[in-house]
Amino acid sequence: MSKYNFEQKRNDYMSPPELVKMALQKLNKEFFDCDVCCSEENIPALHYYKDGQINGLSEYWYKVNWCNPPFDTCAKWIKKAYEEQQIGKTTVMLIPVRTETKYWHEYILFNPKVEIQWLRKGYSFINPDDKKPMGVFKNALALVYFNA
Repeated sequence: MSKYNFEQKRNDYMSPPELVKMALQKLNKEFFDCDVCCSEENIPALHYYKDGQINGLSEYWYKVNWCNPPFDTCAKWIKKAYEEQQIGKTTVMLIPVRTETKYWHEYILFNPKVEIQWLRKGYSFINPDDKKPMGVFKNALALVYFNA
């Protein structure tokens, strides 16, 4: 059996806690002002934009945000993080490394105010139903900091 046994069956897996902790430590913060794209509250944040209740793509973002978007709609969330960055907001995004895509080129790779924390394989997302870790995600991930 492969150690990379993650099978994506839905689009709302919760953030691996160790990656959230890593981002907060880098920002020297105890919590985010808002998790702009979640299905369940699993990270330390003052506000939450929950799928089905508040559309984070059309809402005001706070000063310091966390975003673990559905990977199949990453481009929209990255564009929004970039737009919020232009008006002084910081957003940390947990996204797959897809450097060949248009959105990586337009909003991340050549943006002087973006920092990329490249992550090794081997993180497990959390299943929102039972709050247990899923199988290990087999693709490369990055924490992308859209700094104000």
